[in-house]
Amino acid sequence: MPVRRLARISLMVTATAALSFVRIPLPFSPVPITGQTLGTMLAGLLLGAADGGLSQLVYVLLGVAGLPLFGGMAGPGVLMGPTGGYLVGMIAGAWITGRIAGSTTRSARMAGACVLGGVLAVYVPGILWLAAVTGLDLAAAATVGALPYLPGDAIKVVAALLIAGRLAFLRSPQRGR
Repeated sequence: MPVRRLARISLMVTATAALSFVRIPLPFSPVPITGQTLGTMLAGLLLGAADGGLSQLVYVLLGVAGLPLFGGMAGPGVLMGPTGGYLVGMIAGAWITGRIAGSTTRSARMAGACVLGGVLAVYVPGILWLAAVTGLDLAAAATVGALPYLPGDAIKVVAALLIAGRLAFLRSPQRGR
């Protein structure tokens, strides 16, 4: 793998890990607000589908292996807990974001990519896993595991678009694959 490509992937692993420390616990949900989905969106927008998804896979694997990348937490127990589905969804989220955004710089398409990849693709496995782990029905899991986060995720979509625009020089030549 070329060094520049490896550096870009590593940069997004690091960015997602750093953003995981932006953490706001909610008293009514076992799922905190974090900056991780912003990292997922940026990975897809800047690296494309393959490398964006790979960066998030590496992020999750390093955290499961024991590095405290999940807001200071680590290990397979985190993946088995109520937030595990969201972590797995981040891999698909970055891939989908990169795939939809493709090689375009059109804001509307990039925004749609963030919403479908960075938000929806993360929420679906997250809600399903949250329901399975906590015993909540799907409606209740969506109520505590998605609805309170939508305003913040809308802000993250805007932030991802602004940041990706400023960091255009980091865009992978393989973006969209």
